[in-house]
Formats: sequence, C-alpha cells, structure tokens
Amino acid sequence: MKSSTDICEHILKTGTRSENRTGTWVIRVASGETFVHDMDMGFPLLTTKEMGLKNIATELQFFIQGITDKQWLQDRKCHIWDKWASKPKWEPVYDLTIKEFPKTFGHEPTDEEKIIIKNRIIDNERDLGPVYGFQWRHFGGKYEFDPKRIDKNPTDNFDPKQPGFDQIADILRVLRLPVNERVKDDKARRMVVSAWNPMDESKMGLPPCHFAFNLLLDGDRLNLTWTQRSCDMFLGVPYNIASYALLLMLFAKEANLKPGILKGELHDAHIYENHLSQVKEQITRQPYKLPTVTIPDENWKGMLAWEAANGYKLENYKHHSQLRAPVAR
Repeated sequence: MKSSTDICEHILKTGTRSENRTGTWVIRVASGETFVHDMDMGFPLLTTKEMGLKNIATELQFFIQGITDKQWLQDRKCHIWDKWASKPKWEPVYDLTIKEFPKTFGHEPTDEEKIIIKNRIIDNERDLGPVYGFQWRHFGGKYEFDPKRIDKNPTDNFDPKQPGFDQIADILRVLRLPVNERVKDDKARRMVVSAWNPMDESKMGLPPCHFAFNLLLDGDRLNLTWTQRSCDMFLGVPYNIASYALLLMLFAKEANLKPGILKGELHDAHIYENHLSQVKEQITRQPYKLPTVTIPDENWKGMLAWEAANGYKLENYKHHSQLRAPVAR
C-alpha cells in the first residue's frame, strides 16, 4: 500500500513550489499521485498521527443525507465546514459592511481588516450552498435554503417540483438486485456519482475537491475509486481516505459484498508550506498496524438511514500523537 505519508514524502522530494488562491504557497506535484489500498489489510486510518473517525463519519452522514446546513454539523461537534459558507449569502453582506466601514470607523478598511470582516461573516452563515451531498442526492435539482424549513427537516433544501436526480439511490437500486441480475443491469458498469456541477459551483461554499467516485463489482467484492482535483495531503486527504473507505463499507453492506480495493486518483497533490514541519515530523514516525472498522448489524435500516452515532465500531486503533496545522481557505 502506498500510504498518504509515502505520497507526502514523494512530494517533498519531487514537488515544485507554487502559488495558489489561498495566498499560502505549496509544494505540489501537478501531475498527481495515486493512493491504493486493499480493505482486507485493515481500515486506512492514519496511525502516524491521531485521526478523529467520529468527525469523518459525521461528515459522511451529512453527505449521504444531502444536508447543507453548517449548523447541523456544529450541533454534532463537527467543525470541518466552519470556515466556509455559500458565496451568494455572505458576499452581499461583506460588500455592504465594507461600504459602510468608513462611516463607522472613520477610515477605509485595511487588507487585514477586510480579511477579518470576511471571515467573521462566513463563520456566522450556516448555509453552505449546494455542496457534495446535495449533488449526490439532487443533481440538477433546484436548491433552496430556508432556515425555517431546515430547522424542521435538515434535508429539506430543494424544490419538491424540481428535486433533481438521486445518484445514490440509483446505485443502491443496482446493488440491491439479486446477484444474477446485478451484473447484467445497464448500470452495473456505470455506478458513477458526480459532485461537480458547473451550474451550481458559484453557489457553493467550496467547490468539490473530491468531485466523483465510481463503484465496480468484482466477484464477491466491491471496489471504489474516487477522483480529486485538489489534494491537501496533510489535512484533507487523510480524512478523504477514511471517508471513502467508510462509504465503500456502507455500499458493500447494502449489496452483501465485501469491501475490496479503495483507490484515489489525487490530482494536484500538494503540501502547504505552513504544514511542512508537521509533515516532516509525521514521516519520521513508524506506522502501527491498521485498525479495524465494522458496521454493526444492530439497528441497520439501510445506508440512507445510517447514522454516524453508533453506526460503526473502531477497534485496535493505536496511533501517534496529534499534529495540528491551520486550514487554508
């Protein structure tokens, strides 16, 4: 297995220094890297630093159910999306605040003050826009975010007359077929889910980094490959790996199959320069044996009803200490 840590080491050796939209320079391999893992070898949760699978599972439930309310995550003590919000929501507030700033403070805002104002407005906006889960469950649908409706039902973020296409449900239909019918279905080699929707990109708090995944039947096993356009190798990708591993397990359970090969096509693989000391420390650490994760049968009502709380069992997770780093946004 070529772990994310191995990939980080390769980037440090062969990558080039590059500028990007965040203002924090990176060391990157523009041609990308490939992550491959056989799920029989254990659950791919990094052991060279502590990883919070609870957060990862909570975000995955958020995606699967098509939720786009940042507060839903925060209520469950998951803060992965705190630093983003729907641009059509925060930008007009920001523009008005900047316009009124001289009247209130007697001077034009400095660049530093503008960043503080922008981040504060984003932090207080709960609508993330039609991000991952909405595209998974309502691709091409009309997005609506009414806090009163969302408070009653966090999945009520679309126009019922224009719900779009439910990509997850379409795949589940195939996986639930009898074995002899499953591979003959037209969809058997078309089990692709896309989160990349150019029509909705400008409305999203953050356009999808991992923008598509593909499931492939392989005898009694189910494989998953995801494609990622931009790869923060220290903070983001280890979460993505564990998230897609858990997603693969859920799909496999629906189909009564074994999780097989997990593969990530990691385009623009990069390490932020303010993560370099942490990455170099991580590389020196000896990995431990991978842990195991199981999806319990108790209260299993199918993937669409799956909940992160009590929805998995993590065992034998031995790891090194945490390594913290700032998120570039």
